[in-house]
Amino acid sequence: MKICICGDWHLTENKPKSRVDDYVKAQELKVAFIAETAKKYNAEFILQPGDFCDRYEIKDKFKTRWIKNLRHLTNIVCVAGQHDLRYHTSDISNTPLGVLEEAIGFTLLHSNNSKPCALSPQTDVYGAGWGRTMPKVINTKKFNILLTHRMIVIDKLWAEQEHYEIAGTFLRRYKDFDLVVSGDNHNSFFYNNKDKWLINCGSLMRSNIDQGDHEPCIWIFDTETKKAEKILIPVEPFKNVVNLKRVEYEKKKNEKLDVLAQSLKKKSRLKGLDYKRRVFERAKSLKKRDLLQPLTEKIIDGVMSDE
Repeated sequence: MKICICGDWHLTENKPKSRVDDYVKAQELKVAFIAETAKKYNAEFILQPGDFCDRYEIKDKFKTRWIKNLRHLTNIVCVAGQHDLRYHTSDISNTPLGVLEEAIGFTLLHSNNSKPCALSPQTDVYGAGWGRTMPKVINTKKFNILLTHRMIVIDKLWAEQEHYEIAGTFLRRYKDFDLVVSGDNHNSFFYNNKDKWLINCGSLMRSNIDQGDHEPCIWIFDTETKKAEKILIPVEPFKNVVNLKRVEYEKKKNEKLDVLAQSLKKKSRLKGLDYKRRVFERAKSLKKRDLLQPLTEKIIDGVMSDE
């Protein structure tokens, strides 16, 4: 069978500050291209690895619009990313993703269910959404797919990056999976070794100022031949959809912040500048932490998260 693989969609009603086009319409065109391409290649399922939506709070008008756009795509199989979750909890019932799942009827692999979803008698797909434990393959004779939302990279994205996994190491550790489809990393890459594949399409949209060279893409994967084809999603030239003056301004501002961060690190014994983690540590030191800590951490995670 053939399957269509895509990356993080981050569906949103909020246009990034740097974009000057109709951002919602641009999202619709790209999702429509995914659907048309899947049909063209006779791909039976569309695998989406989390961050389906950009926020857990979206207006009902926006949800209605996407119910109409997606109502024919019951063949989507996805997991939840951190952006899909309210306060990063596993309950998606009161989220846009939960609403879309119920309204459209696509398959959301819930984190509390380690059992696979059978795409065919010979093919199973397992889910491991953001922050969830890895499932174990039940039948190694089948073609087993892992759909996951976790930071997997070829190499570190920046010198001080933490909380990531290297693609080659990940495939060796979970060798019972024939194909891993990952999300969270907005860069596009693939890794294959001895008929084992890991595909990370990256973000569907170019929402950040550093994505001028990013090429949104999907992959068509044949589970019988174990061959994959990369297909670029049509996009407007970067200069046509962003405010280049703002991009330059943001770059200079980020460069100044990087200089400041490096300066602080040299003058401090701190091993990192993870402010949220330090707030958690302070919360744990509260005298009444047995009563306040769970609620405190939940609020901090929801309000301060930079994910």
